[in-house]
Amino acid sequence: MQARDVLKDLVAINTIGDKCNHEIMDYIEAFYDKLGISVERRANEKTGKEVLIASYGKDPAMGFMGHTDTVDITDGWVTDPFVLTEKEDGMLYGLGACDMKGGMACWMAAIANTDLASLRRGFKCYHTYDEEIMFEGVYDLVNAHEKFPPHMIVAEPTDFKPAIGSKGLLEIIFTFKGVTTHSSTPIEGKSSNKNAVRFLNKMMDFELELRKNRTEFFEIPYPTMNIGIINGGTSINKVPAETVIYLDFRICDSEKEYPLIRKFIDEALEGVDASYEIINDIPSFVNKSKLVQVYEEKTGTPGAPFFGITEGSFFPGDKIIIGPGPMTAHEKNEHVSIEHLEKTQKLYEEMLKIVCD
Repeated sequence: MQARDVLKDLVAINTIGDKCNHEIMDYIEAFYDKLGISVERRANEKTGKEVLIASYGKDPAMGFMGHTDTVDITDGWVTDPFVLTEKEDGMLYGLGACDMKGGMACWMAAIANTDLASLRRGFKCYHTYDEEIMFEGVYDLVNAHEKFPPHMIVAEPTDFKPAIGSKGLLEIIFTFKGVTTHSSTPIEGKSSNKNAVRFLNKMMDFELELRKNRTEFFEIPYPTMNIGIINGGTSINKVPAETVIYLDFRICDSEKEYPLIRKFIDEALEGVDASYEIINDIPSFVNKSKLVQVYEEKTGTPGAPFFGITEGSFFPGDKIIIGPGPMTAHEKNEHVSIEHLEKTQKLYEEMLKIVCD
């Protein structure tokens, strides 16, 4: 079986925003049923959207993880996004072909081509939903205390290069309170905007200090802070009663840097009528296991950091992010290389034998 054959079927199912979540899970379940692999489907209590877990054998040594949802169609497509289309450039075009139905098709085909009875240890496959927006699918697994296998492949597109680490993400919403008056009669210390600006000035000075914590593994080898949203005030001549700020930290070493950030924020807000809510706290990781060298040798590429956050950031253990390319995720005319599909499928087949033998 070839990955491109599976990919054709996956692309044909419209999973923009998980539109056909149950339909694609039906297809995946039928695929595993034919191979004698057991399947469990778990529905989210609020949305009804499902994650699917395929399990084979005892004492699973490795697992695969990937999301079934895609982003929306952007303007400029020259092919039908739901028809996998081969062109003379050796690429296969289709929505999700790169991100990340391509990687999913590779592991499904790899399993189909493996003599499962020859494996001494088992494996698991996780098919999730809602990765593109809120990571609800992997959260369902983590919140249910899923025991993941000790070695995991996250099949995100990496251009067939092993990604062995990722920065952490800390996202915080701050709310500053004040007292509304006319601008001609302000009350000292009661402007939510002024208090917010004073706080941001402290945070920007702190960011420069935080940059002294360097981790050379990452392309930008220090923590960064982004001021994403500032929303305060309704009129030029009114003192605002509320200001809301969204901050985003990308952290190299969560164990070391996270406590520093929390401590500084608490100190900077002392005496100020303000509160904050952490809406995302995703730890950083760098994989230093012996298996990293195996991936490096088989791909001819040294392990490097992944540029963003993947589902691999949500669970502990030994994990590699690797999948086919080129990296055309979220682009018009999204595509994946036939050569990379074949190489990735072969790699997955080899890793199954190495890890589960």
